[in-house]
Amino acid sequence: MGTQSGDRTPTLDFCPHCGEPAFEAVSEKSWRCARCGFLWFQNTAAAVAAIIVHGDDILFTVRAGEPQAGRLDLPGGFVDNDETAEASLLRELHEELGMQAEQADGVGYLTSFPNTYPYAGVVYKTLDLFYLIELRQRPSLQPADDVADVRWIDRRAVPFDDIAFDSVRRAVKHYLDKREGEAEG
Repeated sequence: MGTQSGDRTPTLDFCPHCGEPAFEAVSEKSWRCARCGFLWFQNTAAAVAAIIVHGDDILFTVRAGEPQAGRLDLPGGFVDNDETAEASLLRELHEELGMQAEQADGVGYLTSFPNTYPYAGVVYKTLDLFYLIELRQRPSLQPADDVADVRWIDRRAVPFDDIAFDSVRRAVKHYLDKREGEAEG
């Protein structure tokens, strides 16, 4: 797989069906082989993340690896094949934080935003699904997997410029706006 210059959109150099160097872009997300007619799509990947709240604090993770190592993120990750978004979220919370499903009682869908995820020289388009978890007790967490650290940050002091991805900034802002609207109403 190669990349187009500039936007780093993935391209295919060789047809995965016949092996010939005859792949041509049909659209920004599809390629067709001029020799055998094979059509390949690069569709949006699904990802999940949790806004975990305890009182006025929101749980952020610190990314251990690229992209955006050292920046703030929310716990979550990519949805695996044949997995629901909810099952994926619980799996990711366990992998990244050591959280058990019963600790994430009251998981509710919040919103979604598209995202751009650059990795290993290729830019992937994702649809990030955000869930809200409001905790009565702050759990003991064990950062693991691709999490360098966890930080509880007061909702009034979220450092938006330190957040790794636009979709996460938008989701946290959406949550805060919604919370403020509910408090006023």
